[in-house]
Amino acid sequence: MRPARRRGLGLAGLMAALAGRSWGVLPLPLWSCPIRQLTGVPCPTCYLTSSVLAALRGDLAGALRLHAFGPPLVLLAAGVLWHQLVLGRAIDRRALTGWIVGGSFLAWLYWLLRLAHPALMP
Repeated sequence: MRPARRRGLGLAGLMAALAGRSWGVLPLPLWSCPIRQLTGVPCPTCYLTSSVLAALRGDLAGALRLHAFGPPLVLLAAGVLWHQLVLGRAIDRRALTGWIVGGSFLAWLYWLLRLAHPALMP
C-alpha cells in the first residue's frame, strides 16, 4: 500500500472516531485544556475539538460559536482524504508547510482577538 493511501486511511479512521464521538456512538473521553486549567487563560486551540465535533454533527452555528477554525478544519481534512484516498496522490509537503504556517498565524490572530473580546469565548 502506498504511503499516501496509508496516511489517508489513518486520517479517515481519526475522522470516523471523531464522528462517532460527536454522534454519541463512540464514547471517547475528552480532557480539558491544561493551560486553561492552570492559568485561567484559554489557549489558541481551546474549544477547537468541540467545534470540530459540532461541525461533524452538522451544527454549523454551534461549531462557529465554539471556534471559527472548526468547520474549515473539517473541510480541510475531507479534502486531504479525497486527495489521498480517492485520487491516491500524496500532498506536496511544501504546499502543506505553507498552509500550516499560514493557518498557525491566523490561529494566533484569532486567539488574540478572542482574548481582547471575551464575548467571543463560549
